[in-house]
Amino acid sequence: MNFRLFTAILLHLILAPAVAQAPAEELGPVNMRSYTQTIRITFQSEIAAQQARLSILPLFHDCRAGFSTRWDDSNINDLRAAEVMTKFGQTGAFYLNSLSSWYQDNKATGITLPADPGTEIPRKLLAGGNSLGGHTLNHEMLPALSKNAAFKEILGNRVEIESQAASPVLAFVFPFVFFQSPLRQGVDRADLEEMLRRSGYYLLGEDDYNQSRPSDFLDSRFIVEDGNISDGTLSNFLQSTAHTDDRPLFLITMHAWVAAWGGPDFPKLAEIYKKWSGRNDLWYTTQNHYAAYRYQALYSRLSVTVAGKVLTAQLLRPDPIDLDDWTPLTFSLDGISKSDVVSVDSPGAEVKPIALPSSYAFDLYHDRDRGPIDSYAESDNTSNADKLAVAKGSSGNLHALLYRRGQLLSLTLRNDSAQPIADIRVAFRLPLRWQQEVIHKQLNTLPPGASITLEESLTERPDPAHYSDGLEYDVAQVDYRSQSRSRLYAVTEVQGEDLSRSFARNGFLILGPMPGDIAGFDAQAFAKNPLQSDPPAHIYTLPSGETLTWRTLDPVRASILDPDIIPTTGRSNIPNSYSWDRALYNAHTGLAYLLYGRIVSPQAQTVQAIYCKDCVKQLFLNGQVVPGPHLALRKGVNDLRILYKPTMATMSDYTENNYGCYFRLTDSNGKRVEDVQFEKPPQP
Repeated sequence: MNFRLFTAILLHLILAPAVAQAPAEELGPVNMRSYTQTIRITFQSEIAAQQARLSILPLFHDCRAGFSTRWDDSNINDLRAAEVMTKFGQTGAFYLNSLSSWYQDNKATGITLPADPGTEIPRKLLAGGNSLGGHTLNHEMLPALSKNAAFKEILGNRVEIESQAASPVLAFVFPFVFFQSPLRQGVDRADLEEMLRRSGYYLLGEDDYNQSRPSDFLDSRFIVEDGNISDGTLSNFLQSTAHTDDRPLFLITMHAWVAAWGGPDFPKLAEIYKKWSGRNDLWYTTQNHYAAYRYQALYSRLSVTVAGKVLTAQLLRPDPIDLDDWTPLTFSLDGISKSDVVSVDSPGAEVKPIALPSSYAFDLYHDRDRGPIDSYAESDNTSNADKLAVAKGSSGNLHALLYRRGQLLSLTLRNDSAQPIADIRVAFRLPLRWQQEVIHKQLNTLPPGASITLEESLTERPDPAHYSDGLEYDVAQVDYRSQSRSRLYAVTEVQGEDLSRSFARNGFLILGPMPGDIAGFDAQAFAKNPLQSDPPAHIYTLPSGETLTWRTLDPVRASILDPDIIPTTGRSNIPNSYSWDRALYNAHTGLAYLLYGRIVSPQAQTVQAIYCKDCVKQLFLNGQVVPGPHLALRKGVNDLRILYKPTMATMSDYTENNYGCYFRLTDSNGKRVEDVQFEKPPQP
């Protein structure tokens, strides 16, 4: 070929604008992109090649179970737990909240907060071979939040940890282990699972999460919880003679609290590790590695052909970029003797033979050109502007801007480096308002100085009202290869639609709190006048002399709550735990609130009110006590007043009831009534 022609063709291939490629086949419930590897196995004889049975083992090196440790919250005493883990060769996952928020349960460990905890603490935790997981940005009770706020808590947590700690995040645990309320009849749990899938998580480090209702997520089994040793489940499992495909993940959990683990050196944790370390039938691993292996074992596809002495297998497996992990798969060859195998190889990937007692086995790694991500970054467009210069942050060589106008989502990428950027993979991660879930795009090369804009037309779900409220959090995950493999998150936040007035959240005034711990004071007797007087007074005086006036919760705080919640505090704990918040703090306990609102109905109709029966002490409609859940609305304006006293959880003061009063109107079929409007009454 003419040298000049060759050079021209080469430059064209390098500098040509990026173009979309056909998407790869997607595998499993998280819709991971796939790729194909070829395995060539040569045998001593044609008979051995015909008799050989190749299979993916259900767990790494055919171990009976995974063994790991889970630590929740951003506690700087996690560092002590990590030290004990390292001593016994153990690894696990630290499920963190926002990297800007840390606490310490006990200073007896002698560990002090470093100058830059968001950088230094994750680095030290990862140094022991551990992984990081998601636990929401602010440790909120997710069902109590609006759909958009909950999505940001989940996906925003992953974006922040990966971007700042430079480590993949694929496992999640729920704050307070709270993911559903009986009042929502499972809709909250289903929606949270969908948010997690869209965010890229595929393991829930919860105890037997799938037992009550199966999901597509991998889960775990607890053997120790906060120092309470109850490991009979693991002992019984390992004593079982059944060698099935059930290969669970057993966890030591859950908080790095000095009191829970016997003192500042965590002696109870050391005792547990002494008992369970060093077994050949357990895979001591992180939750990331376990999840990645099991997902591959469950959803990869293997096809085999034999020609002469050679068995050739085609393996379709999840792409490690989507797995967020590079754990190899273990294969076994049965039906032959180990000496029948001459060689095993796979073009572009490492193959490593391993010793198993009953069969020839080997590990197959991912292709070398699909190596780990070396750097992470985030580009924020919180104002939803359409100018690339507005985006804050970049990867250094790739600049990105994500923004939305109506139902059109746009991503602009510009190569600011002197080198071509190749193998560009985009995953648009969308909140539940949109039907598309995750949109995958793949591009060729982006030359130096070049830019490209991808546009996606979004389709709204059929029932958007509950899903479009508040600030929407949209993310484009951009994986690419330049000098090394990198990931850039492009983020935008878009103001959602105005909340439908058929939801209760913005339709009430609040009076309170009224104390429940003062001798001789009866909140129900005190509430008689404001519940029944027409109109209620502007000011009421407690026996202590303190005055109460009708008010509303700060709209910024109220706006993140589930639209079916009438806000009281907007917080998960009782007010006397927030000593630093002067607007919220109240020294008393057993607090009660009066809620005053209006329901405007286009017709006379009977509706059913869904609420916490233990929390709603009295309910008055148009001046009359309503003893049950059925409300006989008259045409026009209906006066609604509620005496609300949140009940506490059995073991904790944290409860969804503290946020406010869940209140939803439904018809006889359980469907939300949409032709009514909650209306805030005039200030008395």
